[in-house]
Amino acid sequence: MEFRNDINGLRAVAVLLVLLFHFHEPGFGGGFIGVDVFFVVSGFLMTGIILSGLEKHSFSVLGFYRARLVRLYPALLAVVAATLLFGLIFVEPGALESIARDGISALLFVSNIVFWQQHGYFGASPEAMWMLHTWSLSVEWQFYLVFPVVLALAFPWLTGATSRFALLLIGFVLSLTLSVVLGTCFPNNDRIVSAEFYLLPPRAWEMLAGGLVAMWPWRAPFWAARAAGLLEFVGIALVLSSLFFSENTAWPSYVALLPVGGTMLVLAARAPRTALDFAPLQRIGTWSYSIYLWHWPMVAAIAYFSLSGPLVAPSAFVLSMLAGWASFTFVEQPCRTLLRGKPSAPHGTSSRNMIGMGLTALAVIAIGGAVTVDHGVPQRGRAMADLYRGSLVAATDFGFPPHCEGTNIFGTALRPCTLGHASDHDDDVLVMGDSFAQMWYAHIAEFKEALAGHAVVFVTKGGCPPVAGLDRTSPGFACSSFHRLAMEQAQSSRYHTIIFAGMWTSYFTRNKTNSVICGKDGARISAGTEGGLAAALDGIAQDLDDLHARGKNLVVLTTSPYPGFDVPAELRRRLFEGKAVPSDWTFDFAAITAESQPIDAGLKRMQDHGANVIDLARLLCRDMICPLERNGMLLYADGSHLRGKYAALTGSFLDPFTTVPGESSEDRNLTVKQKSDPPCPNCPTEFSASRR
Repeated sequence: MEFRNDINGLRAVAVLLVLLFHFHEPGFGGGFIGVDVFFVVSGFLMTGIILSGLEKHSFSVLGFYRARLVRLYPALLAVVAATLLFGLIFVEPGALESIARDGISALLFVSNIVFWQQHGYFGASPEAMWMLHTWSLSVEWQFYLVFPVVLALAFPWLTGATSRFALLLIGFVLSLTLSVVLGTCFPNNDRIVSAEFYLLPPRAWEMLAGGLVAMWPWRAPFWAARAAGLLEFVGIALVLSSLFFSENTAWPSYVALLPVGGTMLVLAARAPRTALDFAPLQRIGTWSYSIYLWHWPMVAAIAYFSLSGPLVAPSAFVLSMLAGWASFTFVEQPCRTLLRGKPSAPHGTSSRNMIGMGLTALAVIAIGGAVTVDHGVPQRGRAMADLYRGSLVAATDFGFPPHCEGTNIFGTALRPCTLGHASDHDDDVLVMGDSFAQMWYAHIAEFKEALAGHAVVFVTKGGCPPVAGLDRTSPGFACSSFHRLAMEQAQSSRYHTIIFAGMWTSYFTRNKTNSVICGKDGARISAGTEGGLAAALDGIAQDLDDLHARGKNLVVLTTSPYPGFDVPAELRRRLFEGKAVPSDWTFDFAAITAESQPIDAGLKRMQDHGANVIDLARLLCRDMICPLERNGMLLYADGSHLRGKYAALTGSFLDPFTTVPGESSEDRNLTVKQKSDPPCPNCPTEFSASRR
């Protein structure tokens, strides 16, 4: 196909939007739409290439695959190999294992599926995934595998341009419909919402949109050439207007029609004097693929090394540009020449070069596989090998069964987790809340076989505190709907005791809240405001009043202290860098709570509404200084959750409410007079001795 400056300019706009979004530049919260622009452009170009070959009877599916590999693979292989080498030298074993594993999936073009499987409330943060950006390349390649085969098979049967256009239109509508259904009909299921983002079927419509432009069968009217500039302007405006979206928008769904439609208009306009024909923009467009490949490992490196300051993001932006130029100049262009072959080169040279690239890829995959099997080569650090296994055990020591969390895929029924056997006399215990409620499952499970004549039931959903009317700003939670179902369960006569637990402070952060709540006037407001806090406390008080009136014994746990950084990973990083870990390794929980509205102080006042309030910061810390390890054992599984082994030990404060063996139901039926008693009257001596 002929070179088009408008398409090259679109590539530049797309990659600039992505970089500005990932480097957190203000005003570019919707910059992720650059990937959607890439998808449409790719679909347009690939459709044109395939149609041209089919019409000339010269199209080869294998030849198409080869051409795509020549275009995409060398730079991708270089980035994966360079990142893996960097990790072997500078990165701790856990992060290196992730780099190696994800690098293999990127080279096999299945990283989108891998990242979808890893996605979830307990998944790693995006910045911890050094190859995360390769998901879009995997989606494109999967499209390239299927699309030319479909067109090649259908081409002889669909002889007219209109019928071929109709075929693509049907695919476009089906894929778009699937995307909309996944994004809007399952708001409670993060797994399904993330499938909409990562997987090919709900993404294919964006590439097919570009194909529709390439296949447009009707002749343009006489005035179209004059209106091309205006059409292009409208298209660019639609793309840029998409910046008003945010990462909390369910994506792509129908809202992606805005940037997709804008890109289609620019492609269809084919403006002879394109506004995108600007020399710097054209250069960036030429380097855009390599820029995109190299920028994300820099984002991950900034997060890994905890780099901060006003010059960090601008410097990384410039380095991404330079890396893109170098990669295009010294990797993309030479490899295209070698892999396509010069007319003067001996016969078979390009094939041998393709084999060489394949062998190089296999070597990188083999090295990555060895690193993965060896769990990041922990022997690179002097003290690492002995302690690394312990950090791995801590990172997986949570223990709550994932199959009984949240609701069914439609959000219509809870998936409770039950320990013990249902009581014959309405004496069961219900634990409701988020993953901070799930933490205490490990303690109850210690004596589940001995639960005498009753059950302890967990009704929980990660990321959803037991607060009426509260919802997360990110899609895939539907917390308010979950809370309604949980309260219906709590109101049941089956339960004698209701325990509320949550990572309360994290939902009420002042600067960047992750939640909204219905205010007193019915409007949705940020939970991180004074009004949001007041609405939350009012909702909690109303729920407690309702349950207290039904004769329930109520328990409210304040926020379990958390450090806000991944403890096992931080231990590995310190050891790998040769830094000593203090024997009294601690963190200041007061510094974390200071960034949030005083939700825990409000929870302590719930004693006035019939609740037994247990102050976990008082139990687990001394003056808000909290331990991270004890006698060489890490106490946290990540940056928030107590590891199961530690929770099993410290959870004895729950025993008066859940009835441990040998205690009667009356022992845990605490009266209002007892609410002023110490919050952990029965803590074991080994726990008390471990308090700081």
